[in-house]
Amino acid sequence: MRVVVVGAGFAGLMAADLLARSGQEVVVLEARDRVGGRVWSQELIPGDPRTVIERGAEFVLDGYDVMRTVLAELGLELADTTMSYYEREPRGGDPATAQELTNCAELVAAAAAGAPPGTSLADAASAWAGSPAVLAAFLSRVTVTHGADAEILAAASVAGIASDFTRRPSWRVAGGNQRLADGLAGRLGPAVRLNCPARSVEHGQDGVRVVTGDGVVTGDAVIVAVPMAVLRRLPFSPPLPADRLAAWRRAGLGHNAKLHVPLSAPVPASAVQSVPDRFWTWTATDGSGLVQPVLHVFGGTQEGLAALDVAHGPATWARRAAALRSDLALDTSQALLTTWNDDPWAGESYTALTANVAPGDDEVIAAPAGRVHFAGEHTAGDWAGLMEGALRSGARAAGEVLAR
Repeated sequence: MRVVVVGAGFAGLMAADLLARSGQEVVVLEARDRVGGRVWSQELIPGDPRTVIERGAEFVLDGYDVMRTVLAELGLELADTTMSYYEREPRGGDPATAQELTNCAELVAAAAAGAPPGTSLADAASAWAGSPAVLAAFLSRVTVTHGADAEILAAASVAGIASDFTRRPSWRVAGGNQRLADGLAGRLGPAVRLNCPARSVEHGQDGVRVVTGDGVVTGDAVIVAVPMAVLRRLPFSPPLPADRLAAWRRAGLGHNAKLHVPLSAPVPASAVQSVPDRFWTWTATDGSGLVQPVLHVFGGTQEGLAALDVAHGPATWARRAAALRSDLALDTSQALLTTWNDDPWAGESYTALTANVAPGDDEVIAAPAGRVHFAGEHTAGDWAGLMEGALRSGARAAGEVLAR
């Protein structure tokens, strides 16, 4: 069986690797000049491996079992970040303690659990009658994480959120998360074709045809593993069912960006959130066990990114980060900005669970349509938006094809 895989991010590479190892012929079409998709590791200071940054997906968390298995197969290791993804010091407003934030998260999560479909996070958050500063810190953190405002996010997006305010370990792949993608691509060899974007997908009883800028690639089945924003623009012939297209239109697209700034003096591990400016910052250890000479910054929501003026480069955001982290010696002249919503092969940071999403959309989005199968973090249900979700979705799609 010959399978065409569109997209060489974690999902597409995982699917292709499993299919190839089962004896199937695969062809992987990737629009970029690299593999990894929204996982992208790079040296901030060229030639200095201590400055490897994640311009896309970063943290490996508890429960990433598939990712850990793949890393072990590839001989890759995880590096403890020392700071915790879950614990951040809020600044920029009235004080809010960690316990107060946990209490707020528990109450809002309880209100969300009993809310009907279509309820927004803002509606569920109105149940909090405590300090406005605590609610502001809570909502700033949640909306930044999801890349969407509280009025847009579904209340269900905070299911189980209280545990996210309890300190637990977090990791990165030593040397960069993209090493996982490079490792899978290395096993696939020439089956991976870079700079080869899919222009359209034709499918029928006899097989599939994927039209690219270089010609037509045929196969017995296709796995489309591109971000939702790209998937919406990809023509299918014949058109896919109306219920699927409607579910695609309802899917929320996260708006996030990252900033990386070199440090000129050693610092401890840390995690600090700007409540009003809707971004958070951290310093973390790498595989050496030492804190990297880099301040990492992550911001979110359309309004938040507009206020940081990311459309015009890193300068405004770098100044805001320097003001927030006056405890650090930053070289803002070398700040590096990464945006995803204006990237033609991404169009989004990742899936956001919005109030527009209808019950059952997860199943519709992930279901195959004849010989066309779908993978990507947006098809991963509870694991949507995560590297683990992308890998799991690739494994699921490969299993569907093999079951034919």
